[in-house]
Amino acid sequence: MDDPTEPGDRAARHVWSAGRYPAMAPNMLPAIARLVNVAGIDPGNRVLDVGCGTGNAALTARRAGADVLGLDLAHDMLDLARDNAALAGYDDIGWLTGDAETLPVPDGAFDVVLSNFGHVFAPDSTRAGAELRRVTKPGGRVCFTAWSPNGVVGDLTRVLTDHVADPPSDPWSHLQWGDPEFVREQFADVADCSFQRRLLEFRYATPHHFWREFAEESGPLSPVLRRMDDDDSRAALRRDAVAALEEWFGDNAIRVEYLQVRAVVE
Repeated sequence: MDDPTEPGDRAARHVWSAGRYPAMAPNMLPAIARLVNVAGIDPGNRVLDVGCGTGNAALTARRAGADVLGLDLAHDMLDLARDNAALAGYDDIGWLTGDAETLPVPDGAFDVVLSNFGHVFAPDSTRAGAELRRVTKPGGRVCFTAWSPNGVVGDLTRVLTDHVADPPSDPWSHLQWGDPEFVREQFADVADCSFQRRLLEFRYATPHHFWREFAEESGPLSPVLRRMDDDDSRAALRRDAVAALEEWFGDNAIRVEYLQVRAVVE
């Protein structure tokens, strides 16, 4: 499938780079387990994992007995996902290159559509949300996670906007999905929509280590930071970010708040 976006747009969508992301991915596993559990996946269910990354949610759904298709825009992520599936002995998971805003699958094809911090980074949020619902069959479930604007990711984004006057893309846009009111507006046509506030613990020796991996090298703020070419500005941003992280750090972990959403499609 051809990608109609310009190269800059495509780059902006690759929020999680495959460089150091595999080292961070295990921190996401508790959120994935909760997401698959709340989705109520039964053996034989047809499941789509949107923004599958290294494949952990797809693998978890497959262990629950589902027939799984993982989709991601990044080819290098899909390569890692295939390797992880092979290690687990699953040769029956499908892997597909695709965009959350134009899912290359038929209407109503899936019992469950999962997105673990995936579709929330699509530039057109309304279009991405509509696509999740389009490909879910009536009575099926759309279940996803999104970072909370009131948690540590929101605090880091505030620090970022204090230091970067004109970021190449809106660093706040993905955090809209962490607001239940925004989700209700986007999913106004579903039969039922439920929310749970959750916490993840990202285990690092110091806030500096978390900042390096979550922000500078692989996380949702990294596209903006990579465009900062002034060492003094980067150092000032890092100083203020680490100070903000101290508020969320304890027992060698950063506590990261997120929203878990379950919607039943009519």
